[in-house]
Amino acid sequence: MNAPKVAMSGRFSRLVMRLLKIGVVSMLMLALIAEMSSHMADEKPPYYSWVSWVQFATSLFAIGVYVWYRPGRKHWIAVAAVASLVATGIDIVYDQGPRGVGSAELMALGLLLLFAVRHWDAAPGRWVAFALGAAILLIGARLFVYEGSAVGGTVLIGLGISTVVGFGAYLRSMDKLRRETQEEVRRAERLELAREMHDFVAHHVTGMVVLAQAGQVTATDPRKAFADIEEAGLAALASMRRMVRMLRDDDAGGGVNPLGDLSQIEDLVDRFTREGTDASCFISPELAGAVAPEIAATAHRVVREALTNVRKHARGATRVRVVVAAAGGHGMEVSVRDDGRAARVKAGRESLALSGSGLGLVGLRERVEAVGGQLRAQERPEGGWETAAWLPREAATVEV
Repeated sequence: MNAPKVAMSGRFSRLVMRLLKIGVVSMLMLALIAEMSSHMADEKPPYYSWVSWVQFATSLFAIGVYVWYRPGRKHWIAVAAVASLVATGIDIVYDQGPRGVGSAELMALGLLLLFAVRHWDAAPGRWVAFALGAAILLIGARLFVYEGSAVGGTVLIGLGISTVVGFGAYLRSMDKLRRETQEEVRRAERLELAREMHDFVAHHVTGMVVLAQAGQVTATDPRKAFADIEEAGLAALASMRRMVRMLRDDDAGGGVNPLGDLSQIEDLVDRFTREGTDASCFISPELAGAVAPEIAATAHRVVREALTNVRKHARGATRVRVVVAAAGGHGMEVSVRDDGRAARVKAGRESLALSGSGLGLVGLRERVEAVGGQLRAQERPEGGWETAAWLPREAATVEV
């Protein structure tokens, strides 16, 4: 499946969710209209009472909050809860006689309770969930006015509230787990970057030392020697500043990870081949010695992560092709392609590329973007999967 089909799948999912919401709102509106006109043989319909019209407006407001609710708009849920409590209070004070209006409002508030529990800590506070629970329970005072219906109806509402709260708490725990997992991946990536900075600094400082030593023992023009040292120093600053951009805390640790480079990519592919999959590698000769060390390390990381994903997910793959080639005058492209065709696995990998939130891709995308590159992961039109990254070859100019 190609990229347009992946985008089409995302649009289809959004369309299904939109149609589902339209269906829910339609049922709520039909229930509200039916409730306004339904009555016992010896009673007048609720639409004869002004109190019922207050409750009708409150129900419409609750349904509207459900329709336009987005994360971060929890204030409107609080307003809906308060409005419902006020409408119930009016019903109690001005007893209209016949059964009140509130079934559609009860269901709409139940949906809002799900959001309030899921976004438990969002403003204006946790009290919104308790206010909603009280409003839903007190709606029973409008509905269960016939003899013998109060106890059973209240128990049913209580069970409904418990179910909604439990499901909302489950969704909240899933949201929290996803955030914590992504943050853990980002923290691990920052720690690795911090450790590898040692290698980058050592590379550039060694170059400056060598230039300084050469200037002392050769008949080199001092201005030329100082210019070379200045250029190496600027490259070191550029390298460090690009790495530091991603570091947000003081992660530190002993030991230094080996610095991957383009030559080590061939070793990765050779080991992958020995594990049972036919893999080949091509590295453009013109890139030798023309790529900054942090760029080479990032290219190594892209290949390593992509081969790991092939091993984990592409169960139908028989061939893997790794290419590191020049792209334009100042860039390079690193690509890993396989021929896996397992439909079930593809569906999972498709959603991974669509969301951009796969655990491996979180750190890899941040790493690629930190050095000024771009990452893409998608299915190939002819079948299989492709992970590719465009990277600059050299460090960006840094003002000092």
